[in-house]
Amino acid sequence: MTGFIAVHCGAGQHTEKNYNKYNKLSRQACRAGMQVLKNGGSALEAVKAAVIVLEDDPLTNAGHGSNLTTSGVVEADASIMDGKTLLYGGCGAVQKVKNPIALAHNLCANQTQRLPLGLIPPSLLVGDGAYLHAKTAGLKTISYKELISPKALKQFKKYKKLLDAQCMNDRMDTVGAVCIDDTGHVASGCSSGGLLMKRPGRVGQAALYASGVWADSFDVEQESSVAVCTTGCGEHLVQTQLAKEIGIDLKDCTCPTTQLCNTITEKFLKSRYLSNVQHKLGGALVLHISRTGEGAILWGHTTESMSVGYMKSTDRKAKSMISQLPQDIRPGTSVNIGGTHFYIRK
Repeated sequence: MTGFIAVHCGAGQHTEKNYNKYNKLSRQACRAGMQVLKNGGSALEAVKAAVIVLEDDPLTNAGHGSNLTTSGVVEADASIMDGKTLLYGGCGAVQKVKNPIALAHNLCANQTQRLPLGLIPPSLLVGDGAYLHAKTAGLKTISYKELISPKALKQFKKYKKLLDAQCMNDRMDTVGAVCIDDTGHVASGCSSGGLLMKRPGRVGQAALYASGVWADSFDVEQESSVAVCTTGCGEHLVQTQLAKEIGIDLKDCTCPTTQLCNTITEKFLKSRYLSNVQHKLGGALVLHISRTGEGAILWGHTTESMSVGYMKSTDRKAKSMISQLPQDIRPGTSVNIGGTHFYIRK
């Protein structure tokens, strides 16, 4: 079966002068994930590898280069979900962990671990507990300063004096990845530094079950497979649990493109849970594989733009682009849908 991986560098406002940089980074992340697949790795491992590339680049709001809290430090969120086992792992408001997605992956992978006295392995850890778990697990931890990029520090100093609502919504570009491996199973992951000038201790959708990621390939012979990762304003995505809503709606649909548009419109833009929000800012990257082997990589966003990339194992090069909302549409009021179709050989 043909493997496939797709990534995004966030839905938000991407400066045009950086379009080439985002596209190049997306392709680099796709190649990293594809290399894992070609070496026999699982979709879950490929997602982790792809997101690590995105976290390590200061261009994104994840890992190194994350938005700073009002206290001037990086507190990161990340989560990952395995469509084969339906297990999830997440971390929130974690400091000094170089790659939060690696911590989320560790928690997910250890969900089946047998602990003494019948104790239950954690699926979500936050704050100091998440940091201590990372150290115990041998994951790379670094100093506060090593996670702060010059760009993030410059923004922090600028907006520290402005702290109004518009400023806090300027940079929401959570990164993520979705993947299918040669066994037909899917996985998804996401990572984020959170909203610009967020309060210390704030946890966004990137850490939380059903909000940041969703993956389901539990029965690849009988059902369609779906992997989803979201991006945008975390509070909006948490209140609507958009990742799960998309995953469930697309599981048995006849046209995933139409269904993605309908789900984001009806369960996000028109959601009664966001009735007090004027402009709903969010996006999603979706991988859908039908029982007949037809695949679709789709993206939808209500923000000004969204950076995406994708690659099939038979491709020589990864593809990348910046999806843009039509200029006459105000962000937060309508959804822009894009994507491409392919076939998975069985």
